[in-house]
Amino acid sequence: MMTTKRFKTAACIGLACMMVLFLGVNSAMAKTYKWTMATSWPSGMVVYETAEYFAAKVKAMSQGRLDISVKPAGAVVGALDVLDAASKGSIECAHSCSNYWPGKNPASQFFGSVPMLFEPLMQLTWMYEGGGLELWNRMFTEKMKLNVVAFPLGMTHAEVLAWSNKPLKGVNDFKGLKYRTLGWWGEILKENGTAVTMLPGGEVFSALERGVIDAAEFNTPYADYQLGFYEIAKYYVGPAMHQPSTMLELTINKKQWESLPDDLKVIVEEAARATTMWSWTYEINKSMKSLNEYEKKGNVRLIVDEESQREFRKVAWAHLDKKAATDPFFKEVWDSAKNFYMDFVEYEDFMIPVRPEVKK
Repeated sequence: MMTTKRFKTAACIGLACMMVLFLGVNSAMAKTYKWTMATSWPSGMVVYETAEYFAAKVKAMSQGRLDISVKPAGAVVGALDVLDAASKGSIECAHSCSNYWPGKNPASQFFGSVPMLFEPLMQLTWMYEGGGLELWNRMFTEKMKLNVVAFPLGMTHAEVLAWSNKPLKGVNDFKGLKYRTLGWWGEILKENGTAVTMLPGGEVFSALERGVIDAAEFNTPYADYQLGFYEIAKYYVGPAMHQPSTMLELTINKKQWESLPDDLKVIVEEAARATTMWSWTYEINKSMKSLNEYEKKGNVRLIVDEESQREFRKVAWAHLDKKAATDPFFKEVWDSAKNFYMDFVEYEDFMIPVRPEVKK
């Protein structure tokens, strides 16, 4: 049997161990983390508001233990340098969009936006539940060799297909058109005979105003309203064949991520998820109101006919099939996205009732 003296000694050692453990846990809980988030956006844009919203949520949910300072493009690094900066650890995290990284990996735009493919709910479901998030992180770590972890952080709804002073209703209307756009949509339209111009965002308004281009796409109805395109173009054209949804991204330096205690990791993940939902619904509401404002101001709404939309989808998907033929990872992502899209369309066709006709 243990003597009274030995029992007391053991009890004291046990109590001391418990105190060390307790103090260690409380020390970890008490530690504060200050991060810098560089973004690809100028301040004042709705996408920049998304980053600010996320930082505020994280600070409130963590009771100030994780404080993220959000910076506009150029304040710390350039708009297109934020991903590399996060990977190198010169900043803790970045807010951007994978549409900007095709030079790093051709499949990157699947995780931003894809012409004639995902609508927002489809993309969110593929990302969170259909394997998209796993493929996204594999692209960053295995293919790009970057030291980051990635999460969705914000989503915008469909964009305006074109602001134009020429009516655009069918495939033939795009032939020979001097049209500002970027990415895969630009490549697809070039194959269709469109004179694609890839202008920086800051030059779009003046180029359209001076007639240097015939038409341009830039962003959502709300963002385009903020930029005043309705003042210089008669027509606004839909639907958003080029960009039916856009996913934004949070990339965190892997070492910084791993240094966080588990409860703060959960807070970051859930704040990012909540911010994504907020940004989507907030932006849709603003864009709906913006469309009403265009009507009041006398702009003319045009819709590309359904036959032309189906033709554009064939061309777009053939373009992606061609890219997939020479890149196994691209093919893996494209197959995953395309198959999920088709399953989702079949599901919605069965589950969602027919919509009422709306005449504008």
